[in-house]
Amino acid sequence: MRSTFGDGADSLAPMPPETVHYRILGNVEVRLGGENVVVARPRHRAVLGYLLLNAGRVVTVEALADAMWGGAEPATARSQLQADISAIRRAADGRLTLLSQHGGYLLRAGPDNLDHLRFQQLTADSAGLPPDQRVVHLREALALWRGQPLADAAGAYVAAARYRLDEERIAAWEEVFDLELQAGRHREIVPELAGMARDQPTRERLWIALMTALHRCGRQADALAAAREMRRFLAEEHGLEPGSAFVAAERTVLQAADDVDETPPAPATVVPALLPSAIVDFTGRAAEVAWLDAVLAPGDRPRPVVTITGMGGVGKSTLAVHAAHRAARDHPDGQLYARLHGTETHPAEPGDVLARFLRALGTDERAIPIDLTERADAYRSRVAGRRILVLLDDAADEAQIRPLLPGGHSCTTLVTSRSGLHGLEGAERLQLQVFSGEEAAALLGRVATTHRIADDPAESTTILQLVGRLPLAVRIVGARLRSRPAWPMSRLTRALRDERRRLDHLVAGDLAVRTSIAASYRAIGEPARRLARRLSLFALPDLPSWLAAVVTGAPAAEAEDLLEELVDAQLLLDAGTDTTGAGRYRFHDLVLLYLRERARDEEPSEGAETLNAGLGGYLWLARRMSERIPGPCYAAVRGAATETPVDDIGTLPDPLDWFALERSSLLAAIRQACDIGALDAAFELAGCLEKFFDIRGVYIDWRSINDHVLTACRAAGHRLGEAVMLRGLIELSTWHEADHPGAAMERMLRDADHLFRLFTEAGHGPGTADAAVDQAWALAATGDYEQAAVRADAAIGLAEQHEHLGGQARAHVARAVVHGESLALADAERHLTIALRLARRLGNQRYVATTLQFIGVLHTRAGRNPEAIGALEESLRILHRYRDRYAEVLTLLTLARAHLPHPPARGFATEALTIAREYNLPHHTADALGVLGAIELAEGNHHAAVGHLQASVRLWRRRGWPAFLADALRKLGDAQVRSDPVAARRAFSEARDIHQRLGHTDRTAELDAVISALDRGARC
Repeated sequence: MRSTFGDGADSLAPMPPETVHYRILGNVEVRLGGENVVVARPRHRAVLGYLLLNAGRVVTVEALADAMWGGAEPATARSQLQADISAIRRAADGRLTLLSQHGGYLLRAGPDNLDHLRFQQLTADSAGLPPDQRVVHLREALALWRGQPLADAAGAYVAAARYRLDEERIAAWEEVFDLELQAGRHREIVPELAGMARDQPTRERLWIALMTALHRCGRQADALAAAREMRRFLAEEHGLEPGSAFVAAERTVLQAADDVDETPPAPATVVPALLPSAIVDFTGRAAEVAWLDAVLAPGDRPRPVVTITGMGGVGKSTLAVHAAHRAARDHPDGQLYARLHGTETHPAEPGDVLARFLRALGTDERAIPIDLTERADAYRSRVAGRRILVLLDDAADEAQIRPLLPGGHSCTTLVTSRSGLHGLEGAERLQLQVFSGEEAAALLGRVATTHRIADDPAESTTILQLVGRLPLAVRIVGARLRSRPAWPMSRLTRALRDERRRLDHLVAGDLAVRTSIAASYRAIGEPARRLARRLSLFALPDLPSWLAAVVTGAPAAEAEDLLEELVDAQLLLDAGTDTTGAGRYRFHDLVLLYLRERARDEEPSEGAETLNAGLGGYLWLARRMSERIPGPCYAAVRGAATETPVDDIGTLPDPLDWFALERSSLLAAIRQACDIGALDAAFELAGCLEKFFDIRGVYIDWRSINDHVLTACRAAGHRLGEAVMLRGLIELSTWHEADHPGAAMERMLRDADHLFRLFTEAGHGPGTADAAVDQAWALAATGDYEQAAVRADAAIGLAEQHEHLGGQARAHVARAVVHGESLALADAERHLTIALRLARRLGNQRYVATTLQFIGVLHTRAGRNPEAIGALEESLRILHRYRDRYAEVLTLLTLARAHLPHPPARGFATEALTIAREYNLPHHTADALGVLGAIELAEGNHHAAVGHLQASVRLWRRRGWPAFLADALRKLGDAQVRSDPVAARRAFSEARDIHQRLGHTDRTAELDAVISALDRGARC
């Protein structure tokens, strides 16, 4: 409970700036001491990214809002951005050099700790250096890039920023390639240069460099092919001809080609050429193509076996065929190709494939052995010593592949499969993922025509999101758009939004996403299929490994094996290992839709039972974690939801870490529980999160999920669930939110009265004690001390009756507050002593710290400053242990009061104000401004004192706590006496009227005397 004796924050000393490193050339990252800081939300990363793009400059709130929302910012933009900044600071434990200055924010960073500035410094420093040193500098700069800049940020400015940053990167590469060509390193740069040119098809300078490099390698035909590729792209996509520099380079290659007799000698043996046609609209995959170019390039090492694996539709075959055509020149003795049909009901027999290969290699039909082993021997003999490329597409498993592998070291084998093929010894492996956003947009543009996509970028982005950027799905929607030129893109978007029919729309000719996924589904056993169907029912961002055992009832080890079977089949994606050591998994969106279809058709009656079992597993864990977090001593309220024990969790992790890890999943689980009517599970899970939200200051999620569950419970007439959610919302809206209309404490009283009725109707005695405590606080704050005492005494009785120790402790603190407001300090001390004893008995260290805060306030009011400081320092030590920063504000404020008028007071008060504003604590902000005003007044700085105190008075008016308002008015009058006696008299008079209304006779008389003295002075 926050109030007269309220709450606070942590004073962590800033770390030296050199220990903080920022990266935006890829995902937005912050590293402290070599460890990544988790900046969880895309908009938080976008805010941080924008500040880093403007490092060293003050970014106004208006500019930041425009960057985030592009001129369409909501009315709450300022408060949302403040919350974003607070979240970023919290994520790094306050160690960032992120300052609030002049109506905006300043983030200090330089080339030593920000990759973009380091990139710019290295590229600038390279100018004027000798060519070899320039290349070193530029390559060092380019090595800082980890992918698309600001890749995981979401804001209006991001697209333009990415374009600008990428222009810097491409310009650096162009300079590198020119310098490498000058140095005669044309052969070495061909693989990366080819990848860059095809990734940037409009950059003529790259294509000129590529033609030049190929020409100098003696590859005139390839150089001319590159020229034709560039010309074709410019003509088809833009209706343009290349520039004069390109034409001159092309002419040079043509002249050289005319001088060379390229007529090949008649082959001594048959040279097979079985590769499928080249993919004319191949798009993206620059990094993967560059890697394959390097791996497949000739060299002194034995020729490799390379596997490309990934889920159905991810583009394995397309990439393999593209890479094979690029490598064909380096395999002059031929290229063999076979589709192995590994995902179909009847995979290709290795013996049949070997017979086809032998015929392609010139073996007479009658000479092909019948026995499989002899066929494999004959095949290996025919390819021995020859530079042949073998492409095996859609392999089922290792057993199917092994007879088809050449035996020597001269041949290269490229294999695609949905299986992991982990049993292939010594293979080079490439795990293919879905397209990046840029790659997906580029393919959609090439298939559906670029101008159509460019004309409606928002719709195209939505379409790509709906198909999960799966290359097969992107190609299909592109084909559908191209075949229906009259369709607005919004028509396809609307069709795809229907999850139940989305797969129906992802069909074009003989391409179908459902067919592709179904092949993987059929290839696994029924236990794995059953697990996949059941896991697909959960609307979670990712899936913890323990969930597999919970929904199948299988032992943990068996469930893990089933998960791995799904991963190997590319139906389930491995999302890594969490901080507890458990595996995390997720489905691609389209796989998820397919599996939900299967669940509806194959297990229509299992859905509710499966979801309840999973929710029960989360509830089993959340209850145990919540019990280990000290909090505000509310009664634990349980509904009728059934727990599902989680047997394979091992040693329970730190509860705060666990809630932080599972936060997104728990929120999703709660919303899904509301959707299916599992309201007991929903309100219990939300209730378990509250202490985590409270101790970590996660107010936005707290508000959102409690509102959501409360609405669902209210609609269903679920009184107990509604009560538990309202109890948390009272705590949140009273002490942590400042933007509600009307007086906060009057609103608290209305809500507390309703809460008492709800718990009474639900028949929950401990809950009624909690509600009575809230009533007592609100009544004391509004000045109705008599009724506040009645409700506090009732709360004590109810808590004792129901053996609710936490409720007793809270009720005794509330009773102490009533006595404190009435200036009966001895009675207040008696109740606080009882509350401290109860808190220690409970073992709730946070409430021990809270009670010590109130004891410190009491000692300060009584003039016992040494005793106050002792209690407050003990409270501070406890709160530091939990990194409970915002809960320390009251401690810091009371320490400031206890040290007045000595210098430490200002430091405590300033720190308290900073944290109160950061955590949006209106009560403590008003209090901190009052304390700072008192400090300025004591030091004779009347003008500064007036500014602080006027702000404090404004806040107290909105809080609706008359005793605090009267104290602030009294101090304001003292500060205004010299400069504005009339304003001072108004402040004194209003303070006097409030004290009289509250029954504070001594303070009323004191202010009467002050006003009389002021009036006499005015007459003189």
